[in-house]
Amino acid sequence: MMPRVQGVRTARKLLVGLGIGLASITICSVLALLNLSQLNGVVRHLAFDPVPGSAAIASMARDFNQYRVVEASDRSALESQAASLTRKAADIERDLNAYDVTITQHDDRQRFTELVALWSGYRVLQGEMALHGEPPAPRSAALRLRREETADHINALLTTMIDWNRLEGVHSIASADSATRAASATVLSMLVAALVLSALALYFNRTVERPMSALAETARSVALGNLDVRAAVDGPLEVALVAHELNEMLEARARADANARLLSAALEESRAQLQRLTAALLQGREEERTRVAREIHDVLGQTLTAFKMDIGWIGRRLTDDAPALRAKLASMVTLIDDAVVVVRRMASDLRPGILDDLGLAPALEWQAQEFEQRTGIHCGLRATVGYAVIDPVVSTAMFRIFQEALTNVVRHSCASHVMATLDHLGTDLVLEVRDDGVGITREDASATRSIGLVGMRERAQLIGGTFTIAGSAGGGTTVRVQIPLREAVST
Repeated sequence: MMPRVQGVRTARKLLVGLGIGLASITICSVLALLNLSQLNGVVRHLAFDPVPGSAAIASMARDFNQYRVVEASDRSALESQAASLTRKAADIERDLNAYDVTITQHDDRQRFTELVALWSGYRVLQGEMALHGEPPAPRSAALRLRREETADHINALLTTMIDWNRLEGVHSIASADSATRAASATVLSMLVAALVLSALALYFNRTVERPMSALAETARSVALGNLDVRAAVDGPLEVALVAHELNEMLEARARADANARLLSAALEESRAQLQRLTAALLQGREEERTRVAREIHDVLGQTLTAFKMDIGWIGRRLTDDAPALRAKLASMVTLIDDAVVVVRRMASDLRPGILDDLGLAPALEWQAQEFEQRTGIHCGLRATVGYAVIDPVVSTAMFRIFQEALTNVVRHSCASHVMATLDHLGTDLVLEVRDDGVGITREDASATRSIGLVGMRERAQLIGGTFTIAGSAGGGTTVRVQIPLREAVST
């Protein structure tokens, strides 16, 4: 469902307005071209022939009047008169032909046809009078009357045609003026349309382009990681809708980020609690081991020592006639000595006293010797730390990681040599254990099902260090623990 936001459908209105404006300009341009074409034709017509055939009609009227003047002149010289009439008649025929080719309207054609018929009738009457000579008085009067009437009709028709042509000239001028006014109006309409389109363009720039630019700037800020910016919901409806949806997306992202931060904080707190719990458990475990080792070493060791002393006291008081009893006491002393060795080994396994008494490097060296004696796998140690005083928690964690690394060598590596180093690396303390065994795979190194690896990694993280294990097929395995000295070395 489309959300209700402020805005108008300006984009659609602008498109419709621009389309109407362009259509108006096109129509006005076509009309302007047509009117200008008409104006051009009228102007050309007025320039070369103001009224088609007007000159021919005027010439015919002049020649016809001259023809009648010649006809009414002295008839003493009949041959010269006949020649003059023939020339004037030829001129009139030429004028008629000239006018004939200019006729374009039906009314002009009718008048021209009537004129030709009257002229032909006039010539016929003039020919009859010339053919019969001087006819009797009644007939001569009738012919003269008919000829005069025909002449009057010809003059009247010529006058009408001249007046009509004059009116056509005035009409042509009026048409030219009208076409000029129409063309001017068309040009003004086009100018008004151009102004309207310019106003629409400015309106489009103000109501569409600016909000779009602001929206694009908001999108760029979001792309650069500024998720707190919000788009202004204004302008055209389409732009306002996009801005609204963008703000909704940013709000949803902000809520998701807030939830993620809360979950991350909760996870970090849970991880910190788990680490604190693990540290407390490990610390409690080490303390319990220390206590048990001390109890075993002190109580059980002292008890066995007391047993041995009592057996010695009994043996010194036996007579020489009890060899069997002496042999039994000697056997008991041997068993007590073996028990003392086992008790000491158990106490050392729980918590080697050398770690607390001499420090980390001697404890690692002792553990390497013990490992070599028990397994037969050569184990060397190179330590440059010496007898530096190291925090007990760190010393215990490093020693337990070393123990677990040697245990993994026995269980999985099938190695024949192990080399351990304890060095300073800048401001860090680094313990590294290498073997020449089969090598651990990447999948096994990153597996979480291995309790030993998880324990070593957790111990390293608890003391602020890093734990890495890597290997290659046939190239052995390397365990590396690196701890900042500011975390490890006590002053």
